[in-house]
Amino acid sequence: MRTQVACWNCGFSNSPGSRFCASCGKPQKQTCPECGAEIVQGAKFCANCGIPLATAEAPVEAAPVLTAEARKVVTVLFADLVGSTGLTERLDPEESRDVVRKFYDVVEHVVERWFAGTVANLMGDAVLAIFGLPVAHEDDPERAVRAGLAIRDAMPTLNGHLAITHGVQLAVRVGINTGEVVAASGSTFDRDFLVSDAVTTAARLQQTVSPGTVVVGERTHRLTRDAVEYRDLPPLQVKGKGTPLAVWAAVAPLPEQADVRRATAPLVGRHAELGLLGHLYHRSREEGRVHLVTIFGQPGVGKSRLLREFLAEVRDLMPQPMVLRGRSVAFGGQIGYHALLDILRFQAGLLDTDSPETVRAKLAAWLNERLPNQPDLLDGLLLIFGTQDGVSGDPGQIRQRLYQTWQALISGVAESQPVILALEDMHWADDGVLDLVEAVISDITAPLLIVCLARPELLERRPTWGGGRRNATSLDLPPLRHEEAEQLVMALGSEGLGPEAVKLIAQRAEGNPLFAEELVRMMLEGSAPGAAIPDTVQAVITARIDRLPPSERRVLQAASVVGRAFWPSAVAPIAGLSVEEARQAIDALIGKELVLSRPRSSIADEREFAFRHILTRDVAYQMLPRTQRQRAHAEAARWIESTIGERAEEVIEILAEHLRLAGDEARAAVYLHRAGGKARRLYANADAIRLFDQALEAAAKAALPPSQLAAIYRDRGEVYQLLGSYREAMTDFEHGLLAARQAGDQALEAVLEDLVGLIHHRQHRLDDAEGRFVRAAEIARVVGDRLTLGRSLVDLANIAWDRGRMGPDHPAIVEGLALLGQTGDLSSLARALNMLCMAYLGTGDGVRALESAEQALTAAREASDKSKEATSLSYLGHVNSYLGLYDRARQHTEASMALAREIQDRRRIAYTLFFLGRINFWTGQLGDAIAQLEESVPMSQETVPTQLPWLFLYLGNCFHEAGDDTRAARAFADGSRFDAVSARWWQPSLICRISLASITDRATGWDALIGDIA
Repeated sequence: MRTQVACWNCGFSNSPGSRFCASCGKPQKQTCPECGAEIVQGAKFCANCGIPLATAEAPVEAAPVLTAEARKVVTVLFADLVGSTGLTERLDPEESRDVVRKFYDVVEHVVERWFAGTVANLMGDAVLAIFGLPVAHEDDPERAVRAGLAIRDAMPTLNGHLAITHGVQLAVRVGINTGEVVAASGSTFDRDFLVSDAVTTAARLQQTVSPGTVVVGERTHRLTRDAVEYRDLPPLQVKGKGTPLAVWAAVAPLPEQADVRRATAPLVGRHAELGLLGHLYHRSREEGRVHLVTIFGQPGVGKSRLLREFLAEVRDLMPQPMVLRGRSVAFGGQIGYHALLDILRFQAGLLDTDSPETVRAKLAAWLNERLPNQPDLLDGLLLIFGTQDGVSGDPGQIRQRLYQTWQALISGVAESQPVILALEDMHWADDGVLDLVEAVISDITAPLLIVCLARPELLERRPTWGGGRRNATSLDLPPLRHEEAEQLVMALGSEGLGPEAVKLIAQRAEGNPLFAEELVRMMLEGSAPGAAIPDTVQAVITARIDRLPPSERRVLQAASVVGRAFWPSAVAPIAGLSVEEARQAIDALIGKELVLSRPRSSIADEREFAFRHILTRDVAYQMLPRTQRQRAHAEAARWIESTIGERAEEVIEILAEHLRLAGDEARAAVYLHRAGGKARRLYANADAIRLFDQALEAAAKAALPPSQLAAIYRDRGEVYQLLGSYREAMTDFEHGLLAARQAGDQALEAVLEDLVGLIHHRQHRLDDAEGRFVRAAEIARVVGDRLTLGRSLVDLANIAWDRGRMGPDHPAIVEGLALLGQTGDLSSLARALNMLCMAYLGTGDGVRALESAEQALTAAREASDKSKEATSLSYLGHVNSYLGLYDRARQHTEASMALAREIQDRRRIAYTLFFLGRINFWTGQLGDAIAQLEESVPMSQETVPTQLPWLFLYLGNCFHEAGDDTRAARAFADGSRFDAVSARWWQPSLICRISLASITDRATGWDALIGDIA
């Protein structure tokens, strides 16, 4: 039996040779990144070479094993030895194996120990490494490129050793690419099956470049160009790609304080915080004492931008402050005190390629310039670089010497000028840096302002950070308010974004400046707003999700399926937890500011929660493989049906969407159709069309009966008809008619025949319309459908009206009104009464016309039919204008216009604009009349072409009355091109010709007109 090995951290029994603990994820073996000696667990310095190490509380980030399949955006590194075939021919197999193994050791050391990547596979003379699996970091692409450069730079040292031991030299090529992968669960990644374009492309990229090159793809380049220096390479044609790929060669990391990403927009919404920093700096300088201010905020909320603005403000003050600026990083092996190392690199101009002698010389020169009387500080500063001249190897003594050196350095500089110690990303700082800061604020008396930037996670490691000290301030940086976010988006987008795009981006960014900037960039580069999540934003959010404990991560992803709002009882079965366990996980997520509790719940006896940021929900959802999404959506649909029950109609669209995404096409089609009907009744026309589209798609996949297809086509066509999209409406009605005939559903066939006739009528194809109405009436009589028969008869009366043959006693309108009155369908009755109104008006009976229009309005309102209400109001306006009651006419017509615009009824809008223009012409308000008539023209061309002669006639009259006969003549000429469309309309085209002749060449114009009439 094999002996189990207890984890040094949690005591769990692991198999021999385990690299990480299967329970807590801690690394089980640590080696010094400088000399390779094994490190005793918990040691803070290497016992062999003395280099400072990260503390046991902050080890190299290790990943728990994936508990399920995951979709991730990862960065793939493929490192391949060049000429390995010749190597194996020259060396004994054991020697060859030893050489390649040393290469593997270098790559594994760099990838896993320095940059927290994962070596996924060792393939002969090549290594495949993944950054972003099993745990993502927001800077995975940068880690991968830095790792590639480190592998390249490690080759000379390795070759020096191999030249002595085996007489060989190695060369390496590295390809790096970023893309999406699906990884199966498993205990180790070298057994995971990764299939994706990202992996194959990384391998093929490196095959095409010369040895010693680190080549990256377009996506990797875009995500790292602010952190890495690149040189352009010609586009590469690689196997499996139809077009050449854009590629770049990585040269070297850019200096960490280069501030490549300059502000591209003014500072928005942070002036109070900026003022507070300025106040604290001036107080520290005037009082000559230390003050610590810690700025807490989530990723992307603007901590670094605020710091840059503050430093820019104080840079030119006198006396000029000395700024010592450094940052901690989440990678870099176990080298401690990274923030202090960063400060010295920048201040002394140190380079990664500097020899130890050069480092000493540069530091000595800088120290001599700043503190010429304290040369003894040099040895203390060099401790960070692993040099221990004059210092014992005892870790405690080394730590004490470091603290004394830095306290003396800061105090010495502060004697001649104020000092600002700016430390970024303190949530990643090792304990040595955190302890030093706390020691400085306790032990130093000097004009020193310490500004620390950190995420709230710092308080999980140091709950008492800055607490209880009078000289410490914590500042929470909240998201921008909505109006501030819109202001930022407008500034970022300059002239390239319209108001709707600005509003949408600000809404999606939800106050996070980084998210807003990246969303604007994506849109300006051609992406539709809301189409995708920028890689940078996705990386930040994915990294946060991956760092969650498994139960919290499962709950967050389960909640992402339910929606922006969710409930514990809905999440629990999807996450595979009890409701109480789900509640506990949600409470933890609230503490981590990923979700929030809503004050009210739409579900009785159930607390309601929501994602704090919609993009967190989107990323969590995208991490789920499609098969898991389907199962989760099916579970969410079951929860809705069982929990909400009879109230399911309130959330019908949500239920339909869950069923669609669950792959239950048959039920999804039914619910999507119902959801579309609900949206249609609310005049949410775009939503209605989208839902009907999805219903038809689901119905086709489920092979539903043709009668159901016909009903969906009918309903979508009626929305298109309302919008004035007659071509689309006609297509839907014809498709629906064909399906109804296939189903043998004569009642539905009659309805669709009538609707097809209406489209013909809208486009003034009277004969075609009449034929369809007659056919609809015939079928309706046969099947006994009084409602459709009544509607068809009213439509036939409308045809008779257009031909000048319909009065109040016309048989079609009389029978139609009687039938519709019997059915109780008030919407259809309102339409018939409006038709009767026009019949009375045609006989000159304004009183009865007014009475019919008022009855129609009452019926429309009782039916809650806004479309018929808008029509009835416009008819009332028309009748009142006929009676000379212009104030009432304007009041009714404007009310009709408001309703028509609300429900997007383009035909009614065209009518009411014409009616209002005509009223304003009659009352002498020519400016308003011209504006309304001109606005009506394009809509009338699309929806009411029969109105155009009258429109141009009144427009010409307006221009003529205004003294603009040039434009009047143009309007009359436009109106005269129409043939007389109806004997009932007094030949408006002829009137336009007469009017045109009266204001142009009278002799020529009248002669031509008389000749045409004769």
